[in-house]
Amino acid sequence: MQQFTSLDLAPIIPLWLLAAAAGLSALALLPGFLRRARGVWWRAAAFAALLLALANPRLVEETREVRPDIALLVVDASDSTQLVPGRAAAMEAARRDLEARLGRLDNLELRVVVVPEGGNQGTRLFTALERALAETPRARLAGVLALSDGQVHDVPPTPALDAPFHLLLPGRPGEVDRRLRVIEAPGFGIVGRSVELRVAVDDLGLDNPTGAARLTIRRDGAASVQESVPVGREHRIAVPIERGGPTVLELVAEARPGEVSEANNRAVITINGVRDR
Repeated sequence: MQQFTSLDLAPIIPLWLLAAAAGLSALALLPGFLRRARGVWWRAAAFAALLLALANPRLVEETREVRPDIALLVVDASDSTQLVPGRAAAMEAARRDLEARLGRLDNLELRVVVVPEGGNQGTRLFTALERALAETPRARLAGVLALSDGQVHDVPPTPALDAPFHLLLPGRPGEVDRRLRVIEAPGFGIVGRSVELRVAVDDLGLDNPTGAARLTIRRDGAASVQESVPVGREHRIAVPIERGGPTVLELVAEARPGEVSEANNRAVITINGVRDR
């Protein structure tokens, strides 16, 4: 709580009219001062008292309450943070450290936003952030800290955030992780014809990945074929539809030595075979 005292003017008449009255009073008193006429000071005091009354000065006392700035700590608690051994523990330790450090700062309120598992929708970090921002006065927002493994599925093209945003990623320098991406897969195909899949194998953590990765394709858990897929580039695969009904394809990219996790090296696709009538 802070208290302030100040002098405020609340003129009874418009300011321009008050200024005009002061100017006319000065003109009226000027000849008397030049001739040193008797009683001119009394007349000046009377004009001053009248002008002061018209200015209507007031003594204002204010009591102000300082509201702290707000920092948002967005914590990713989705299932992907559990894939790598030790990652969840590292993120929890980082969270406790941040809460302790920020809690010691004066005039700062820390609000923690936990992002739950989003199921089929993936990690909805920015959705949770938008809900928290709706309850936060923007004038008090100091910044946003996000603690995540980086697998976020709702990143907007232009985030509506007018405050600093910092992302803290768990891990060690130089880590590399292989990822299999299904870029496009049709939901159905004509029996007796082939459908085309578009996939890519990425080696995350390398500036200029090169070479090829062996991709194993299993059909309905039985027979498998292998293809060589260039790393970091889109690859097309022709899959023949041999029967009606669902065909389940399992795609597995070979593990890279020393990669963080093999959990994102595989993908499952279901294609429904329909007969051409």
